[in-house]
Amino acid sequence: MRTFSRVVGMLIYDKASGNKIGRITDFCIVEPGQVKGLIIDGKGVIHRKKFLPFEYIKSFGDDGIMAEAHELSSVKKEDGEVFFLHSHGIKGKSFLTGEGNKLGLLDDVYFEEETGTIVGYEVTDGFFADIAEGKKIIQHPLDLIIGKDSVVVSVST
Repeated sequence: MRTFSRVVGMLIYDKASGNKIGRITDFCIVEPGQVKGLIIDGKGVIHRKKFLPFEYIKSFGDDGIMAEAHELSSVKKEDGEVFFLHSHGIKGKSFLTGEGNKLGLLDDVYFEEETGTIVGYEVTDGFFADIAEGKKIIQHPLDLIIGKDSVVVSVST
C-alpha cells in the first residue's frame, strides 16, 4: 500500500528498454475509489502532461515506477474523473459526513499498488491538531461523493 504523496515526483521508466518516460505529477481517480491512471510530465521542449492508464504499470519501487510500453495520450478530464492535485483536485477539500459533520481536510490517499484500488483517505485538522491527536484515516468509506467544494462520505461506526 502507498500514498499518492509518496508517488508524486517519482520517475517512471519503460520496463522493456529502461528509458525514462517522465515524472509523475498527479493521479486520475474514477469515482468511487479507483485509480484510473497517472499524469506524467512530458519530456522535450514543450512539457505537455500525458496520461498513462493504470493497467500499464508493472511495479512500484522505492526509487521509480516500471511501466509497460504504451502510447501516452494527452490529458482529458472526463465526467466522473477527478485529479488529486490539479484542475480543482481533491487534495485540501473538506471531508464531510452525510450528516454534515466536518472530518477535516483531505491530505493524502492510500491505494493498493497492484490493483489501483483506493483503500483510505487521510484527513487533517491542521498542524497543531495533527501533533496533538494525529491525522485521521477514513478507511473504506461506504459512499463517496466528490463535489466542487467538498467530499461527502458515509462512514460506518
